[in-house]
Amino acid sequence: MTLDAYNGKLDTVATAPIRRADFVVDATGQVRFALGAGEDNASKLYHRATSDAPWTLINDENTTQRVEVPRGFAPDGRTAYLQVEQREGPDAIVALDTVTGERTQVLRDAVVDPYRIIRAPGGRTPVGSFFMHDRLRTAFFDETSETARLYRKLERSFPGHSVLITSGTRDGRLKVVHIWNDTSPGDFYLFNTETNAADMIFSRRSWLDPATLAPSESVALEARDGLPLHGYLTRPRGSRGPLPLVVMPHGGPIGIFDRWEIDDEAQMLARAGYAVLRLNFRGSGNYGRAHMQAGAREWGGAMQDDLTDATRWAIEQKIADPQRICLYGASYGGYAALMGVAREPALYRCAAGYVGVYDLELMHRQKSRHAKWLGNYMDDWVGDERAALADISPTSLAPKIRVPVFLAAGGKDEIAPQAHTERMEKALKAAGVPVEALYVRTEGHGFYAEENRRAYYNRLLGFLSRHLGGAAAK
Repeated sequence: MTLDAYNGKLDTVATAPIRRADFVVDATGQVRFALGAGEDNASKLYHRATSDAPWTLINDENTTQRVEVPRGFAPDGRTAYLQVEQREGPDAIVALDTVTGERTQVLRDAVVDPYRIIRAPGGRTPVGSFFMHDRLRTAFFDETSETARLYRKLERSFPGHSVLITSGTRDGRLKVVHIWNDTSPGDFYLFNTETNAADMIFSRRSWLDPATLAPSESVALEARDGLPLHGYLTRPRGSRGPLPLVVMPHGGPIGIFDRWEIDDEAQMLARAGYAVLRLNFRGSGNYGRAHMQAGAREWGGAMQDDLTDATRWAIEQKIADPQRICLYGASYGGYAALMGVAREPALYRCAAGYVGVYDLELMHRQKSRHAKWLGNYMDDWVGDERAALADISPTSLAPKIRVPVFLAAGGKDEIAPQAHTERMEKALKAAGVPVEALYVRTEGHGFYAEENRRAYYNRLLGFLSRHLGGAAAK
């Protein structure tokens, strides 16, 4: 819709041909693409040549077994750029001739998907992409373009940092440049393209000193079935030899992934003396469709095996002290932490779950009540047989857990309701497992009030210190 700010009149610009749709416009502001999905959650991409032309379906995931996402148009309005999933390996950026239908691959990394599109001045025309692997790197459709040459100049000026041009003056003389890396939250500079001078504007989270933060190194290993796995290892500065290790699975889990950037919890744990392993297990995003699809219905299965394999890899590499390893995560990560100590009771010394889900049958009922597409999502990615869900629910496996557990939950959490944690605590107590729990009535899916965060992390660090030997909160 367009809104007349003076009289409040709304006029329809475009009507989507599919539910839950996002629109993409060309350089003139005409709506040309619609990307959405029905209750079956299969992605559908529609295109139209002009604002009054009919919509044409150009990709149906049910047919092609891939998702195509429009990223923008070339200035001619004829060439469109799509991010296209591949049968194997990471996604590619493809140039689509919207008149002839001809497709030409213009960018693709060997390991990871396009992370963020780089656009020409004006903010509409795609000219390249960031790729997130061992660090964040840039690639361009045309390395001789003005935008590419400017990025290369800035990258040389700020070695070891990622560079993003966030905005600029219309004449192109001044640019606002954001730089950051895995130990710096980021600085903003005003860059003069004529004099090549860069003046500091401000720093994000200036109270953090990059010299005291622990860098994150990329790691690569193979799962037991040969699937390549990637992640990040954060170790205390100056540390040597095997260390107490915290394996920290991310939440989500489908399509979410850990990144090369400052992770607050990893930094906190490294400061306390722990190595921290963040693994992009199967089901994670950023490594192509096949890697993500490999996580379908593998909650408590191969997804969990990946974390086990990564833990054993860390022991073999002399990164981890095999007698001092703990699992800790939030949301799905909390589920994976409790499943890990249920399935591998001899491998870990403790587990901590934060705003986690622990009863999958309960989760299925809750999601199914909200919308049919959410119920279908649960069926597709987690499972639809209630007996099978019980078999992969930590609440049902509490008798197999033999190590201490710490749980925390928020009373207003609508994503992972507190009932999950209450059931997990009750099951652990019934099984005779040492368990500590923290409930905050006013918090939701994560604690946000400073006093609650402080209380939670004090409890977490104290728990880890007692069982792994790192520093407690000061």
